[in-house]
Amino acid sequence: MSITPAQKHVVDCIIAIFETGKVPSPSAYSACTVLADGAGISYGKHQCTDKAGSLDLVVKRYIAKGGQHALELSEFMPQLATNESTKVPPKGPHPHWLQSLMNLLRIAGAEKKMQEAQDEIFDENYFAPAANMCKEMGLQHALSWAVIYDTCIHSGPGMVAGMRGKFAAVPPSKGGDEKEFIKQYLQARENWLKCSANPLVQKTVYRMDAFQTLADNNCWDLQTPLTVRGVKIA
Repeated sequence: MSITPAQKHVVDCIIAIFETGKVPSPSAYSACTVLADGAGISYGKHQCTDKAGSLDLVVKRYIAKGGQHALELSEFMPQLATNESTKVPPKGPHPHWLQSLMNLLRIAGAEKKMQEAQDEIFDENYFAPAANMCKEMGLQHALSWAVIYDTCIHSGPGMVAGMRGKFAAVPPSKGGDEKEFIKQYLQARENWLKCSANPLVQKTVYRMDAFQTLADNNCWDLQTPLTVRGVKIA
């Protein structure tokens, strides 16, 4: 019980649209900025951040692969380890070390080893846990997997269990109806986002609205073409 590679691609596209407003392209691996929400550097196709620690993992994996700029990037591991980019004003001015790090990341993003590092870290730390939970819950539809994966990306894999305790429906593995379970999950998740103390988190309810639209349109298997937040996935 799993989703197909084509469905996983659509799931990745949906998350990318949530995070960047567009379907990922090769240039997405080089995208690099400092976020306004205190997360520090946000980098690459999956928007890994300094604060979350995912940027550290990506850079370490790239170094382990012997990337072309591995030695240069290794010099910035102390700053990444202490989340130094979270302590600078998002709009600048940025210190010289931060400018140098971001330039290196942009250059390395064009390299296959960096692209592999980004995909591997997110598959291992976010998609694999999401897939395991989907299998444990007996979820079969690709849209259901996208919903669970989005929670893992947005709030961490541990949040899925927290959401499950906020509504009555049970998953198919417990005899429940999958579509009803996901609809109640989306409502619980939306309520949780709206009640966040962080105004920036509150604004991300659009993610649940987009999933609800896909459910209402019976796009449970994520067959393409489909449109998410005005962006077409072919």
